[in-house]
Amino acid sequence: MTKEKPIIAITMGDAAGIGPEIIVKALCSEGIYNICRPLVVGEGNTLEKTIELLDKPVKLHRVKSVTNVLAQPDIIDLLDLHNLKPEDVVVGQICAPCGKAAMEYIIEAARLTLEGKTKALVTAPINKEATKLAGYEEMGHLEFLARFTGVTECATMLVTGRLRVVHLTTHHSLRQACDLVKKDRILSMLKLTHSSFLRWGIEHPRFAVAALNPHAGEGGLLGTEEIEEIKPAIKEAQELAIDARGPFPADSVFNRAINGEFDAVLALYHDQGHIPIKVHGFERSVSIALGLPLIRTSVDHGTAFDIAGKGIANAESLEEAIRIAARLSEENRL
Repeated sequence: MTKEKPIIAITMGDAAGIGPEIIVKALCSEGIYNICRPLVVGEGNTLEKTIELLDKPVKLHRVKSVTNVLAQPDIIDLLDLHNLKPEDVVVGQICAPCGKAAMEYIIEAARLTLEGKTKALVTAPINKEATKLAGYEEMGHLEFLARFTGVTECATMLVTGRLRVVHLTTHHSLRQACDLVKKDRILSMLKLTHSSFLRWGIEHPRFAVAALNPHAGEGGLLGTEEIEEIKPAIKEAQELAIDARGPFPADSVFNRAINGEFDAVLALYHDQGHIPIKVHGFERSVSIALGLPLIRTSVDHGTAFDIAGKGIANAESLEEAIRIAARLSEENRL
């Protein structure tokens, strides 16, 4: 008997951005249906217009339940929340109704995944200004999902090719991020990353910790965080049998990981981790959430309002996010 492929919930993201476009493009890829049964959680009118814009030979199939998913390459299965009016959506513009609708897609898709009706959650981009206008205080998917699921410790890991980067902090100002480079926080993140990698079948994961200051602080001449916070955290992690090393200068450690020396790098703030990922492989980079009670992957880009509605958005990141979600849900491996 052939094993059923996992149903993967895919949120539409902000209707005014490129989310609908990359979803239609990704789900026109026959290879996606070889690994999973995709179910879009979104709004039908927007997707209908997107299919027309792209002139794709696919049709929407609105479902009321996951049991109705057809999973055919010429059909996009949609759980239509009917939460947007046509006049609400102005392509390329920030608006509260689109922000509110985008969050409702996340809530419904997360609920389905937590209940086991879908096996993983893949998210298209939202706009933080729009969700703020809609009354949501969280700065992104991860922060919202952490609150929604009651999790206090979670992290973002970006992946492209052989490079994997976990972030100590993400949505903080650079000033705030520097203040958050503390021993206990670093140790907790190493423990979370270590347990995640073990669960994914990597038996002896190797982690590098990036330095905060130039040249890893030059023995305290360029900053003391390496001496006072980072090295003590690494030492304590090693005492817990975690293979953590560093701190290494941030201008070289990521290349060492690309060359296979480390399984992941712990970056200390948003841009320190995002820049090497996007330089190394922007189009195929994917975000994976660590610490949530569900599998969640995401594109590693924003709503791209500047190109929304033009039919030129690249769907590779979403395709890769779906592939990784399917692999994690079926084989529990990266």
